[in-house]
Amino acid sequence: MLPFRLFVAAMLSVVAFHALCQTDSSRAERLQSVAALIQRGDLSGAESQLQSLLQQSPGDPLALNLLGLVRLQQRNTSEAERLFKSALASGHKIAGPHINLAMIYAPDRPLDAIAELHQALAIAPQDKQAASLLRQVARNSAAADIERGEKDKALEVLSNARAVLPHDPELLYDSGFVAFECASYQDAENWLTEALKLRPDYPEARYALARTYLAENLAKPAEEEMRKYLSLKPDDATAEYGLGYILMAEQRLDEAKIAFEKSLTLQPQQTESVYQLAEIASQKGDNLTAQNNYTKVLARDPRHGGALTGLGVLAYRAGKYSEAKADLEKAISAAPDYQKAHYYYALTLSRLGEKTEAQREFAIAKSLQKEHGGEHHLLAAQP
Repeated sequence: MLPFRLFVAAMLSVVAFHALCQTDSSRAERLQSVAALIQRGDLSGAESQLQSLLQQSPGDPLALNLLGLVRLQQRNTSEAERLFKSALASGHKIAGPHINLAMIYAPDRPLDAIAELHQALAIAPQDKQAASLLRQVARNSAAADIERGEKDKALEVLSNARAVLPHDPELLYDSGFVAFECASYQDAENWLTEALKLRPDYPEARYALARTYLAENLAKPAEEEMRKYLSLKPDDATAEYGLGYILMAEQRLDEAKIAFEKSLTLQPQQTESVYQLAEIASQKGDNLTAQNNYTKVLARDPRHGGALTGLGVLAYRAGKYSEAKADLEKAISAAPDYQKAHYYYALTLSRLGEKTEAQREFAIAKSLQKEHGGEHHLLAAQP
């Protein structure tokens, strides 16, 4: 169950409170006193006063709601749910019981929780705690669904939450993030763009939009968004790495090199930036620098498939086919789905006269060719 202490302060913050209590100020003071007791954890004192109030007025919705919170603290969830529903059955427009029912439903019934919060916000549109709980329920439920591989359920939960708060930047960001994970890149782009219209200085949305553009093979917009992100978070080593990767996709190798070097200045142990510097050196024909950087990567991570492949490629280019074969076999063992390793392994086998095996590896390499090859490393590096 979600922690409910955050919501105790608002349990009497209801539209009907003054209407219910304006004719009896002493009763209003007693209810406020009970709320304070619950906040302090004095459940027996709170219950004693509530039972007295309910003897005088058995259907008092505010007292029923507060007693429900006492039962919730006592982990008597079924009784708490009954009391919250009884408070709502009074017919008074009270947001508190809807919020408290949402807390009960959140772990296992997120759609029901969102429906209760919809009711709460219809009664009290400015209730920040109800809005906060709505975001929390949607985010937690979507994350759990994604972890279980139930991406459609994650999108459904977020869709229901957005129906309640359609112009909420956080829900739009969460929706964009999940859409990205579902490879629904156009939806991700739309929701993240909308989030940024509402909150231009939303760094996480900028980063996520850069990832989305890169997945769509739109390197220039990806670069623009990553630079905007870095203007907000200039010391983010991961983002500098991301910028470097985007610049590599644009074949702007010298600028990419500067970004990776800055990333390493900010975070010296960032292995992936060293690897990308090796890739740049390899592309520029600086084989010695490339080999040195691949070796540094492997000193930190002996099973780095990219670095093992890089050494194999250098050996292949130098005509050292037996050495290339050994390196590339290690690369494939470490990263079986790395297309480049299989491709160069096929070339190497062909040079060694192993034609049948070479054709098999060419076929594997073709099957592994990515539709969105530019996104792989950036996705692994999030802020």
